[in-house]
Amino acid sequence: MNSWYYAKDGQQNGPVPLEDLVRLVGTGTVAPTDLVWREGMKDWLPAAQVNELAPPPPASPEVAHPAIPAESQPLNPYQAPASSWVEAAPAVGEEIVPGSDPVDSMACIKRAWELTKRHFGLLIATGVIYAVLSGGVDYATSAALGVNSEAENEIGFATGSSTPTGPGLVQWVLSSLVDLFFGLGLARIGINLVSGKDADVSMLFGEGRKLLPMAAASIMYYAMVLVGLILLIVPGIYLALRFSQYGVAIVDKDLGPIESLQYSARLTEGNKMNLFGLYLLCFLVVLAGLLALLVGLIAALPVVYLAPYVAYRWMQHGRNVALG
Repeated sequence: MNSWYYAKDGQQNGPVPLEDLVRLVGTGTVAPTDLVWREGMKDWLPAAQVNELAPPPPASPEVAHPAIPAESQPLNPYQAPASSWVEAAPAVGEEIVPGSDPVDSMACIKRAWELTKRHFGLLIATGVIYAVLSGGVDYATSAALGVNSEAENEIGFATGSSTPTGPGLVQWVLSSLVDLFFGLGLARIGINLVSGKDADVSMLFGEGRKLLPMAAASIMYYAMVLVGLILLIVPGIYLALRFSQYGVAIVDKDLGPIESLQYSARLTEGNKMNLFGLYLLCFLVVLAGLLALLVGLIAALPVVYLAPYVAYRWMQHGRNVALG
C-alpha cells in the first residue's frame, strides 16, 4: 500500500515510496494537476486532491549564535542528524500508460529497416543457422520415428483428416517444441537488437528454461484464438491481437503463462488496430520481396522479423525509446 504511481507528460512512472512522491510534489517535479494512483484507489486523482501527498510543514529554522563560529556552536540535542543521502537519479525505462502513445506501423517498419542495415550480417547468420538446425532436427526426428510425410498425407486424405496420429503425432509435438525453443532465442536476439543491447547467434540456445511456460502459454493462446475464430472470425482476430505479445513478454520479463497473457492484454490496450496494420504491412513487405525475384526476401525477412519487436518496445516505453 506504500507504492505509488504518477503520470507526467503522458508517461506512467513508479512504483515509488510515499515519502519520495511527497518530496516530488513538494519540489514541483510532480505538479498538483498530475495524476497519481496506488493500489486500493478506485481512479487516478490529481496530486492536489490526495491528502497523503500534502507536504510536511516547514521546520523552524535553527538560530545560530552570531558571535560564535559555526563549528564552535553548542550542539542542539533536538537538531536532525546530518545525512549523507543524496537524491537518486530519475529511474529510466519505466513503462508508459498503455495506449498513451499509439504505435505507428510505418515508423516501426522504417526502424526495423535501419536495424537490418546495421546488423545485416548477424541477422542473416541467425536466419541460416535457425533454418538449418530447425530443418535438421525435423528431418532427424522424422527418420528416427519412421514418419513419411507423403504417407502421412495419404493417410490424412484417406481418413478425411490431416491430423497426425501415432508416430506422426509424436514427430509433430517434437517439431513444435523445437520451434518454440528456437523461437525463444529469436525473441531474445530481436529484443536486444531493438533495445540497443549486445546480441549474437549463441542467444538462439540461451532461453531453454522458458520453454515450458512458453508451451503452456501457447496452448492457451491458440485455444482462445481457435474458439474466437469459430465465433464468426472477428472475435478470433481480436483475441489474437490482444494476446499477441505473450511470447515476447515471457522472454523479456520472465513471466509465467497466465501472467504473460495478462501482460499482453494490458500492453496492447489501444493498439490492437495498429498492430493489425503492422502485420498487414509486414505481409506486403514479404510480398514485395517475393515479387523481386525472391532476392528481396533477403532484406524483407529481417525487417518483418524486427518490426514487431519495435512495436513491443513502443507499447512499453513510447516512441522515443522504440525509435532510438
